[in-house]
Amino acid sequence: MVQEGQSQGREKAAWWFQVRLWSVALISIALIAACFILSCVVTYFKCDRTGKKLSELQTHYSSLTCFSEGTRVSVWGCCPSTWKPFGSSCYFVSTEQNFWTKSEQNCVGMGAHLVVINTEAEQNFIIQQLNESLSYFLGLSDPQGNGNWQWIDKTPYKENVRLWHQNEPNFSAEECASIVFWNQRGWGWNDVFCDSSRHSICEMKKIYL
Repeated sequence: MVQEGQSQGREKAAWWFQVRLWSVALISIALIAACFILSCVVTYFKCDRTGKKLSELQTHYSSLTCFSEGTRVSVWGCCPSTWKPFGSSCYFVSTEQNFWTKSEQNCVGMGAHLVVINTEAEQNFIIQQLNESLSYFLGLSDPQGNGNWQWIDKTPYKENVRLWHQNEPNFSAEECASIVFWNQRGWGWNDVFCDSSRHSICEMKKIYL
């Protein structure tokens, strides 16, 4: 009788062990499947967004130039062939002169916006592409003329770098910003009339492949 009870106990224990083993296996399989599905979904949307962006750019540009930017993982950053790459952005210096609003419209028409300068290093790169005898619109304006300067991409102005020439901005009616070279001062920002005619700089985010 004792042996029969012990035998039943062992069988029950073995049965429970198998149940737990299969439960762990099924849960593991379910987790792996969930991770795989999530990875596929993320990859799909990432590729879908990249594909849409590339498709949009191809309506404006015949070719892109790509640079390897990865370390452990192969990553390629692409810009239109006529644009200059720096950091995570591409830059284009317009050879035409327009009002600030028209300049922004032209940038938007190329899938970009007037340049937003976030760091001094970024400005140092940009000025290498500029002509010291010209003035260029930035994506920075003060629409109400009350000192509330705003970047075109909604970057917080007060938290961002500010590289105005000394004593600038100095006139509330000048509601747009430009970057200009002044002798003995070098490059810096200056407030100007939005309806003045100037060159401009466009910026777009790189496409990563």
